[in-house]
Amino acid sequence: MKKRICSLLLAAAVMVGLLPSAFAGYENFAAQAVYTPGQFTDVAEDEWYAANVRTAYEYGLINGQSATRFAPDNSLTVAEAVKLAACLHSIYHTGSADFAVSQPWYRTYADYALQNGILTAERTDYTKPATRAVFASVLAAALPEDALGTINTIEDGVIPDVPESASYADAVYLLYRAGVLTGSDSAGRFYPDSTIKRSEAAAIVTRMADPSLRRTVTLDTRVTLTASEIYTRCMPAVFKLYSYDARGNLLSMGSGVIISANGDAVTCGHIANGVSRLVAEMYDGVKREVTIYDIDADADISHIRVVGSNLPYLETALDVQTGDTVYALGYPGGGSAKVTSGKVTNPASTSYLTTLIESTAVVVSGNSGGALVDGQGRLVGVTVSSRTNGSPSFSVPISVLETMDGTTAVSPAAYTSTHMPDRSRCYDNLYPVPDFGTVTGLPLLGSTKDRGTTYFYYRLSDVVAGGSTLLMRYYAALNENTFYQFSDGAFTSSAGYLLSVKMVETTYHGEPALGICVSGISSQPVGGLVQAADLFYAGICAPDCIG
Repeated sequence: MKKRICSLLLAAAVMVGLLPSAFAGYENFAAQAVYTPGQFTDVAEDEWYAANVRTAYEYGLINGQSATRFAPDNSLTVAEAVKLAACLHSIYHTGSADFAVSQPWYRTYADYALQNGILTAERTDYTKPATRAVFASVLAAALPEDALGTINTIEDGVIPDVPESASYADAVYLLYRAGVLTGSDSAGRFYPDSTIKRSEAAAIVTRMADPSLRRTVTLDTRVTLTASEIYTRCMPAVFKLYSYDARGNLLSMGSGVIISANGDAVTCGHIANGVSRLVAEMYDGVKREVTIYDIDADADISHIRVVGSNLPYLETALDVQTGDTVYALGYPGGGSAKVTSGKVTNPASTSYLTTLIESTAVVVSGNSGGALVDGQGRLVGVTVSSRTNGSPSFSVPISVLETMDGTTAVSPAAYTSTHMPDRSRCYDNLYPVPDFGTVTGLPLLGSTKDRGTTYFYYRLSDVVAGGSTLLMRYYAALNENTFYQFSDGAFTSSAGYLLSVKMVETTYHGEPALGICVSGISSQPVGGLVQAADLFYAGICAPDCIG
């Protein structure tokens, strides 16, 4: 109701002529100087920007660098950008752009810009070339937002090299939608870090002053972004993820990705399963606590939440085809952010227990849980594993989230306490080590015990006959029961269970056997990254890199 009353009052004011002259706006832009054809010897009449230079000069917005030279290819400085914005603002609101002489020359314009909200803080770079991002930010504040009406439908996030989280994003999108900016190619790339030429500035400033010069544009959202553009657009939503045990010991590091502004996020299941605390380190270095909605151990994916609001996030997409360009983003080895590119080789690989996206994008330890994005920067999967050399890699399709619980997020410690491993699937007195025979259905040949290690034996020919599926079932069971950390040939628990599990090729009473060796350990591994396992016994499938 309040907005409606204001609208009625505004309409009434217009009808009775009560609005102040400051709202005359665009009518105030008129010729204040005479431009003689050929006045600037370096501006040929057939140049694309010639008419803009003439109009900007006549409006008193841009002068030449001398009486006869405009220098169209020179970079505009920050001071010159501030002057343009101050002049636009002053003419729009008062009908003139009379500024006192000052030392340095730009001081009077900068003071005006600070007083009128064009600048929100003093700058220290006035004499430096203005980047396109700076130019857009300053210019967008020169006119009231309602004077920059929308003529182009430009959805949030579609400009390839302008991440929504960038400080200048709102200004750029405002000017694109108003037809003041149109981008440098069919995809609308803005090149925010490049400098802006005086010829370009003339074209943009005249579109600000004269709405009839503004241009309609439709961006091609199907254009595949470069790796650099993907990094700029997507990496702010990808974080480094630390997991801790109940004593505060660092267990492992991986990656994760945010999928909503309120912190909904995803990572791989084995990073979050069985831990007592999770901490996300954002791209900007800020650390945030992490809670858990749900974990699907079979698919190796966790639906989590990064505590916070208005966070950078990625849009999601479900359509992935063979041959599509994809990018994997994360923190390999727990180090710096990195993006690798590849092609989808199989969008529905059945090499594992769940359908995964197979691609040639390299994924190594520490990278798991990160983002697999398509050529437009949309999240299509969560990276979970790869062959020992990092490629091919495998990612859980983001569509798996639709089958998971996303209603209430709880602390990792609370989630772990209410999702204990199933005792009926474990070896007696060795909880929570999963029983290989129960998981796979293979009969137990026998067992022995020697100095704290219990050995369970299964006929090797039965294991080989079952193929890789039997072993993958057991790896999944280990993962579900928190035994996902792999080092020196042994799996250890992330939840504080002081047991380790090894699988070895051996014999039992002269018969070739697979041995499951369960040993006690005196303390938990601290800070160990999950590593890739070497190939086991007789070439049988080994666990891939699950960092």
